[in-house]
Amino acid sequence: MSDVSAVKALVFDVFGTVVDWRSSLIADFHQMSERRGIKADWTALVDGWRAVYAASMDDVRKHPERGYVILRCLHRRSLEKLVAQISISG
Repeated sequence: MSDVSAVKALVFDVFGTVVDWRSSLIADFHQMSERRGIKADWTALVDGWRAVYAASMDDVRKHPERGYVILRCLHRRSLEKLVAQISISG
C-alpha cells in the first residue's frame, strides 16, 4: 500500500449524487403550500429553478463590472423571477 501519511484531507463533491435536492424541495414546497393554501406546480418551479442556474452564473461571469454576487443571492433572484412567471402568489 502507498504511504498516505502526508495526506491531510480527502474531499468529495457529493451534491447531486448523495443529496436529493430536487425531491426535498418539492416536498418542502408542498408542505408549505398546504399550510398556506397556495396552489402551484412545485415540480415545474423546482425544475425551472435548476434550469436557470447556469444562466444566472453566466450572467455574473459576463458582467464582472457588476461585482461579485453571492450564490444564495443568485438563487433568490432566479426563484423570484420564476415565482412571478408561474404566477405563484401568497
